[in-house]
Amino acid sequence: MRARLARYGLWQARDFVFERGFPILLIGALLIFAVREGLNEPARAIIAAGGDDARFLGARVMQQVLEGTWFVFALIAVHGISGNDRSSGRFRFIFAKPVSVLRYYAQAYAIGGLLTMVCAALVIAGTTMIAPIAGTTARDALAVYLAAWLLVGGICFFFSAIWRFDWVATAAAVGAAGYLASHWAGAAWLRPLPPVLPLWRQAALLKEMAPLDWRGLVWAGAYGVACFLLGLVVLRRRPLAT
Repeated sequence: MRARLARYGLWQARDFVFERGFPILLIGALLIFAVREGLNEPARAIIAAGGDDARFLGARVMQQVLEGTWFVFALIAVHGISGNDRSSGRFRFIFAKPVSVLRYYAQAYAIGGLLTMVCAALVIAGTTMIAPIAGTTARDALAVYLAAWLLVGGICFFFSAIWRFDWVATAAAVGAAGYLASHWAGAAWLRPLPPVLPLWRQAALLKEMAPLDWRGLVWAGAYGVACFLLGLVVLRRRPLAT
């Protein structure tokens, strides 16, 4: 069974690259191009001069790219991960031979996460082509991408185990949580909701080259992992044929 699961892993990686990886990189490239075209002459002069001012400007550029992509990248990476197989009936082909449903989708989630981080690193590297990015800024941006993937991806994995329109439910949950947290920050009744606000705040800190609040990122990631585990519970209890 392990050998068969490993072969499925190669298939899952191939499918991710063509069905999800290319769209992620395309969106990242288009946004980088848009940010580049939006730079005015004084900004271009600062970049050409180099130094600390150029790195601060590069941090602002990285922040713009990050804020425009962290949610979309995670959503593209995970949406339909199990719901599409159920709605299309493909699960009958996948599990025609003895393969653990939980291990199969957990492996798909892990492979998707790894390749999403590769795509995020490539987008960060692409951003350095238009402005100098300090090493700490690149590291912090990758940390936000990781926390965003864990949070958004975990939520989407859970919803995908329930119904096919997981991307709608994920967007609604994340959007509502962000809106409520921005208007009633600190309210006790917000604690069960997805911790979206820390991601927004950490992304905003990039432009100031300020240290990240790692506790907020860890909490966002832990919340996403909990949602992922709940999704596995649903997959264990609910037959894919339903």
